[in-house]
Amino acid sequence: MKQTRMTQNRKRIVRQRSGVNIVGLFSAVIFVSCLVSCASTGLPTVNERAAVGAGEKAIVLLRVQCTIENQQPYEAFSYSLMEDNISFGLGSFETGGEPERRALLRFLSPESRKNGWTYFVLPHGTHYLTVYPPRRTDVFTYERRIRNAPRWLIDIPHDARLVYVGTLRFTGESDWLLFGGRILRSIRIDEMSVTNDEEAAHMLLTKEFPGSGEAQTVLLKLHRGPIILRSPLPSPNR
Repeated sequence: MKQTRMTQNRKRIVRQRSGVNIVGLFSAVIFVSCLVSCASTGLPTVNERAAVGAGEKAIVLLRVQCTIENQQPYEAFSYSLMEDNISFGLGSFETGGEPERRALLRFLSPESRKNGWTYFVLPHGTHYLTVYPPRRTDVFTYERRIRNAPRWLIDIPHDARLVYVGTLRFTGESDWLLFGGRILRSIRIDEMSVTNDEEAAHMLLTKEFPGSGEAQTVLLKLHRGPIILRSPLPSPNR
């Protein structure tokens, strides 16, 4: 009888440990999934490539260049979690012009990510871009700060497949990390400017998307005045 009880106890302990292991494994899977959902994605999907090839959408390339204290260059997309990086909101005809935060940051290669290049796959027409700084405060304060942030106008021509919209340049403030290096704390949203790295941009686009035609440059413009809802842009022949 005593041996039987000991055997039953051992089985119960094994079942409990197995349950704990399963819970731990499940938690780890959820954690990794969260990281993956916040991390960057790579090249366009098959459906996106098909839409670009059919002339329904365009690959829209943007570069970000940031400097911090003492004009040190800062890698804008250096972290796995989106809220530690520069990120973006995009508005269009479908959103009534109100920028909606992009769920993922996308890059053509690890090297292009390091050099500040990111991209979107967008339908032709008018879009409004908002730059989101890293979040170093509570959600409500953060959302309030960016609600009135400057909007940048993107006009994608009706016949475009590859478009470079410019290089956003700005400065920011950072904090030291515990084990060395710095992390961006804030950016000077009102001091952004747009420059033209057209040669490098066109080279990157045509290398990654051979056979998609020539790349076009349509630089971002700071939007002022009422929201214009127009999608797609009219053909120049109309």
